[in-house]
Amino acid sequence: MTLSENATAKEPEAAAPEKRQRKSDRRQEDRRAGDRFVGKARAFQEGAFVFREFESGSEAFIVKSGAVRVFKTFNDEGGKPREVELGIVEEGAIFGEMALIDNEPRMASARVVGGGAELFVISRRQFESKLVGVNPFISKLLRILAENTRATAEKAK
Repeated sequence: MTLSENATAKEPEAAAPEKRQRKSDRRQEDRRAGDRFVGKARAFQEGAFVFREFESGSEAFIVKSGAVRVFKTFNDEGGKPREVELGIVEEGAIFGEMALIDNEPRMASARVVGGGAELFVISRRQFESKLVGVNPFISKLLRILAENTRATAEKAK
């Protein structure tokens, strides 16, 4: 292995701490936003659904404590339905926001895992009040991002 190949091989290792730091910074920002954005948290027990795929959505959530598994269910012909995990949402992260952005049904389900969870609830009214006075470019950008995410999920079927 040449020196330049060795340096290239080590880049992912060097990037890992920076990536963890960015993720940690994002969680702290989300947590602070949750503290300012909503008041009380709602408690959910292990295994409880926060919402189900295809339901209409009038709330988004910020994880105060615990973890939530977000997943899609696929019904294969003649087989059992299978769940495909999209991710685990942990403290400080927001989820369920797309239904507030584009008024479309939920594209995935969310269920509490790893014990109970406390979630800050963001109502549609709270969400929309935060968009009042925002540059129209930002509102349009949110809708475009939601459309792109939904289109990508459709292709994954």
